[in-house]
Amino acid sequence: MSSPLTANVRYLAPEWCDSETAPNIGDWQAMAAATVEHSVPIENARDIEYGLDTTGFTLTRHETSVDFRDESAIVAQYFTELAPLVRERTGADEVFVTHHFVRWGEPEDFEAGYAGFLHGDKGLDDPYGYTDARMAELDIRLAPDQEYDFAWYNTWQPVDREVSQHPLVVMDARSVPREDIHDYFYTSIGNHPPESAPGFAEGHRFFYFPRMQTNEVLMFKQLDTRPDRAPTCLHSAFEDPTAPADAPLRRSIEVRWMCAFKR
Repeated sequence: MSSPLTANVRYLAPEWCDSETAPNIGDWQAMAAATVEHSVPIENARDIEYGLDTTGFTLTRHETSVDFRDESAIVAQYFTELAPLVRERTGADEVFVTHHFVRWGEPEDFEAGYAGFLHGDKGLDDPYGYTDARMAELDIRLAPDQEYDFAWYNTWQPVDREVSQHPLVVMDARSVPREDIHDYFYTSIGNHPPESAPGFAEGHRFFYFPRMQTNEVLMFKQLDTRPDRAPTCLHSAFEDPTAPADAPLRRSIEVRWMCAFKR
């Protein structure tokens, strides 16, 4: 088993954890004001057992020939390739793409660059309300005579080359009590439903997959209406202190999925 590395991550600042209001984070200045840096041990996830409903994340493989600079190919080919994988890994009856983003290595761009603080992309307080609103917005329709549960996931895959710098760190969902997770509002683009960010506490565990390859896909959970499962997987990019000084910037594609499960 490999030794953990030590790196810096950003948590929600303590004053916001005790506040009845939630901060707005939409640029680097707002992020710096609303978060605080901590040095934490980050373990090699390749050394442990993990699962979407336990740790909140899993690793799988997918080979593709898609040109990720071609948006039409992403929609027509990549989504079609990944949908069966998402269905198989989650056990969902229906899967829907809701959003995607390709990051080419623009660290100075708050939206197109790398996530600078620990967060989840959904708020946790009203999973059914959020799902209903997003389904209406996206015109997703399911059988009206069937009841469903829902879960939201991200798939995250390197593009062009292995990940040498700015990998993704994920928090083991089993180590993050619900009371450690708070709302914030991501105000950089679009509408602004609440999202999630943790406050610092002892006992949180962090993992990453070193040197992820272009045929590897990290899947992690964002929200789940089902009880007794990992509710979310908080995550961030981080600067790997063990990477070579001339390591190329990370390139990756992330796709967000809504999954429906028949009751």
